[in-house]
Amino acid sequence: MSVNEKLAIEGGTPVRTKPLPQEWCGVHHMDEQEIEAVVRICKSRSLFRYYGLDPQKEVATLEKEFAASVGTQYAVAINSGTAALQVAVCALGIGPGDEVLIPGYFWVATAGAVLRSGAIPVLVDCDNTFSMDPLAAARKITPRTKAILVVHMGGVIGHITEIVALARRHNLQVIEDCAQANGATQHGVKAGAFGDIGIFSFQTNKHMTSGEGGMLVTNDPHLHRRAFAVHDLGFPRNEAGRLIFDDPSVQLWGIGCRMSELTAAFARVQLGKLDRITGAMRSAKNRIKKALEGVLTFREVPDPEGDGGSFLLTMLPTREKSLRFVEALRGEGIVADRGGFYPIHMDQWGLHIYYNATNLVNKRGISAISPWQLAENRASADISYAKGTCPHLDDLLSRTVLLCIASNLTDDDVADIITAYRKVAAAVC
Repeated sequence: MSVNEKLAIEGGTPVRTKPLPQEWCGVHHMDEQEIEAVVRICKSRSLFRYYGLDPQKEVATLEKEFAASVGTQYAVAINSGTAALQVAVCALGIGPGDEVLIPGYFWVATAGAVLRSGAIPVLVDCDNTFSMDPLAAARKITPRTKAILVVHMGGVIGHITEIVALARRHNLQVIEDCAQANGATQHGVKAGAFGDIGIFSFQTNKHMTSGEGGMLVTNDPHLHRRAFAVHDLGFPRNEAGRLIFDDPSVQLWGIGCRMSELTAAFARVQLGKLDRITGAMRSAKNRIKKALEGVLTFREVPDPEGDGGSFLLTMLPTREKSLRFVEALRGEGIVADRGGFYPIHMDQWGLHIYYNATNLVNKRGISAISPWQLAENRASADISYAKGTCPHLDDLLSRTVLLCIASNLTDDDVADIITAYRKVAAAVC
């Protein structure tokens, strides 16, 4: 097909008429293995990790397997990624009077975990990786800064080694939000293994899924004990599963966000498929980028061979061209099947964008008093979250198109995406 052919939205013939697969990465790789795992747990009639009629030890086994997969010493299985973030913040002792640096491109739960602990999130601008800019982060550090919370959005790890080095110079902790980057690497190191704590989500549109679920990883034995206590009843447990009450450094308040044996059994099967899932997305994405090299400009990826592969971000010269690009792509049939979202213009990407989170912009709390009203946070009360706080990110968002890369794209699907992108670029750019 000639790239000079008339666009479908102008009366031309679309590249394809069949929708692309939805973006639910792990779901596309479900088969009888997950069913058999869940049935086995149901037959055991032992759904709780610590005891039952015939305990299967699925949660404990998943924790060991996941830690080994990431390359950390410890893992704590949790019932959601949002809860895992909360546990991480609590394990680090973050609270009123503290500030935590977060990027402007995130998921709303990132800010929520900080605020629910009574601390204040501080927005940091992004660079062309769409991740936190280390130079911008350095400018936001104050005597109140307690930690840096990095988010590896869309399967891409940004300039994480620079962020960690910055944190070490200032004696700060680093949390990695790897909810969208499970299985991604940078120069051989897995997402979650760079900082002090990493968290993951197994929600249904993540690289591996169990519907809901999450994980926390760390190499620090004390942080592991604290995280385990917080996710449970507020106290650590010994190897027999008995609560330990006499350690004054780990006498906390638990939030009861433990993972069930059913979830763990499902997740263990998906973990065994994770490399295949991320490999499929990475391969498809890199083929598309290579074919369009010199035609379009894409998000900076420091290590393309470690890309989780789930999102393709294309930067256009102007907002007008990017909006037209999305419209034209959809016209060419580059659109997700019913229930999917892509392609989408990035500033319309909902609660992934800081200024779309009205609860953050308007400084809402979870009670009558918000964290910004606390006396301990008086010095942070004037921090703004309005659009314009992250100018470089704002510019990128205003002219970027997002395409989810499904984990089951065929060669024909990839070829059609390349053809459509070339066709639309020729007409729009």
